Amino acid sequence: MDVVNHDEGPLWIIAGPGSGKTEVLVLRCLKLLLVNRVDPRAIIVTTFTEKAGKNLQDRLILYKEHIAKRFPSVKDVDLTQLRVGTLHSLCNDILLEYRFPGYRNCRPMDDMEQLLFIYFHSRIAGPKGKLSPQHKKMFKYFYYMFDSISQKVVKSGKIPNRWSRARVAQSLFNRLVEFELDIDLMRQKGGNWSTLAHEFVEYEKALNEYSRVDFAHMQSKLLEFLATHRGELFVKGGAKPNDPGILHVFVDEYQDTNPIQSEIYFQLASREPHNLVVVGDDDQALYRFRGGTVESMITFDQMCKKYYCIKPKKISLAENYRSHPKIVAWCNSYINSFKTMKQPGVRVTGKPQLVAKSGIKGNWPAVSLIVSGSEKELAETVANLIKYFRNNGKIKDYSNCVLLIHSTRETKPWTKPYADALREKRISIYNPRARKFLEQEEIKLALGALLTIIDQRKEYPMTPEWVKKTCEKWREFYYTEIYKYKTLRDYVRRAAYRIIKTKHGEYLPSRLPDIFYHIINHEPFIRWCQDPERALRIGNLTSMIEAYTSTPIPGSPGIDRGLLRIDRETDGKIDPLWLSQLYNALVTLLVQQGISDPEEEEIICPKGRVPFMTVHQAKGLEFPIVFVAKIDEKAEPGAEHIIEDEIRQFRKSYIPLSDLNQRAKEDKIRFYYVAYSRAQYALFLLLKSNELNPGEEFGKVIGLGGSNLNWLKKLVTVWRV
Repeated sequence: MDVVNHDEGPLWIIAGPGSGKTEVLVLRCLKLLLVNRVDPRAIIVTTFTEKAGKNLQDRLILYKEHIAKRFPSVKDVDLTQLRVGTLHSLCNDILLEYRFPGYRNCRPMDDMEQLLFIYFHSRIAGPKGKLSPQHKKMFKYFYYMFDSISQKVVKSGKIPNRWSRARVAQSLFNRLVEFELDIDLMRQKGGNWSTLAHEFVEYEKALNEYSRVDFAHMQSKLLEFLATHRGELFVKGGAKPNDPGILHVFVDEYQDTNPIQSEIYFQLASREPHNLVVVGDDDQALYRFRGGTVESMITFDQMCKKYYCIKPKKISLAENYRSHPKIVAWCNSYINSFKTMKQPGVRVTGKPQLVAKSGIKGNWPAVSLIVSGSEKELAETVANLIKYFRNNGKIKDYSNCVLLIHSTRETKPWTKPYADALREKRISIYNPRARKFLEQEEIKLALGALLTIIDQRKEYPMTPEWVKKTCEKWREFYYTEIYKYKTLRDYVRRAAYRIIKTKHGEYLPSRLPDIFYHIINHEPFIRWCQDPERALRIGNLTSMIEAYTSTPIPGSPGIDRGLLRIDRETDGKIDPLWLSQLYNALVTLLVQQGISDPEEEEIICPKGRVPFMTVHQAKGLEFPIVFVAKIDEKAEPGAEHIIEDEIRQFRKSYIPLSDLNQRAKEDKIRFYYVAYSRAQYALFLLLKSNELNPGEEFGKVIGLGGSNLNWLKKLVTVWRV
């Protein structure tokens, strides 16, 4: 109730796992709307995902309808006027609504579209022949930003492939914007930094030339807008007739915001009395690899002093309504067992421990450690346990169990045994992030049909051999299956014949997306689209093709990349340059990126299947039984930690950071803490080890805690298999 009844001024809510932070946000909003009668247009609520925003809106509507039955006077409150969503969506809406000149006619790009834009419009990702010695030096300097395979290429003195360079450029360009770096200072630094600054400026010129905006620049444009007179009126009121301005700003998952987002929130709440409410948990920060800075949450009080010269009110939500008391005790003991987590500035000062309030009771071993010398034995034990739980009524459905692991790709030696063991027991799994998107029959059939139409002669101009092999597999699948689907086969034949009969130099009347739409408008795609999972995959592939064809052609902004043109000299075949770009850009991206299945936001896991999830995927979710695999991962600095240190010299202001290795350890501890706190009734830790004995050896495994681990024996039941 302290949150709901908070009067005014900045509010700092530290919400532990299972503490009902969404419920608190909803109730606070309802109080402002229905009791205080704050104009809905004067409230901004930002959420980390669109799903979280929709969930919050749904709850607001549901609760308001319930309240209106008793208090009819609140029926006139229009919740549709409330600004709720991710910061990106809110940026877009505000900039369009207030017609900011710097955003006029801009087309927003998602991550995939931005990557394609960089591939075609940045020299960093350009053909190797156009790269200078300075570019090669820069790649060597930033070698740690590349994936492990490309790192070896860089260290050998060679140049990584275009898509690897495009991904690194995307990450660097975004950080330059999100961390508000001084580009002039980078130029003055010279060397590799000057090269990067130059390429970034060229990238921004291309964005302006082709009226494109990525997510990072969308945020910087909102800051530009807020600095204008109209932007000031947007906050204070009066930008439009009867415009109330911004009176309240709510930020969910504040621990994962980046510096420019934090700056935006403080600017939006610049109107006195500065009603900025941030909600989050520094112990659940997971997104440093995307630029998130947990330090913003930890030092929120210092930031309020800097911006507003006042202290925020701090409220801790420490009551856990999710988990068995033994699991709550385990989570408390785990994170407090590390000396590094007790260092100043690592956690919010004076943070209380979680208090078990779930009502779950029982003296079963709620936290268990399963130890074995092989991953296969661990996996078989997990499969047997899940089968036992289901057969004996301990769970209602297989989806009540979850396996959390760092990578769910079934090619990984620590993931495959679990998938095999469950399937041997005839237990289905749900693993949308297994990177098996391109192996699904609807995707192979659609791509096989598409290639059969546009490249009948299988010429593959200037295409790498490994790309050809992948495409040939799609074609073979199409030829194997097409006899079942007469109308699709007939369409493919007609479309291919149309190309054969077209004269050299002419354009076809249909664009690439049009041909794809025709393909999926036949059986079996019509039937497959009745299946939610298949429909999502087909829709995802459609979006990728549209993203590719909408990427502007350098030097030819008016030409549509999706237009199909016949070769200038030969009748009946598609222009070789166009085909080459399709194979080397879109197809190569699909294969190299390792596309995951799209996920239905409304479905955590389909019934009857055991979900395999990354810890990031499971954030905000809860499951009756949780298995956490590979708890012996090393806490080693990654690219996200190194680049933080590297760019600090160009930041206009920053929060002091701990040591590189310490930050890596802190993040790994938070990673496991989030995983463990998902469990409601039972938590199983899975450890492959031949040498582990109770005692000091536990301290060698970061997933089991830090020093002084006598408490562990009291809380954990150890099973050796």
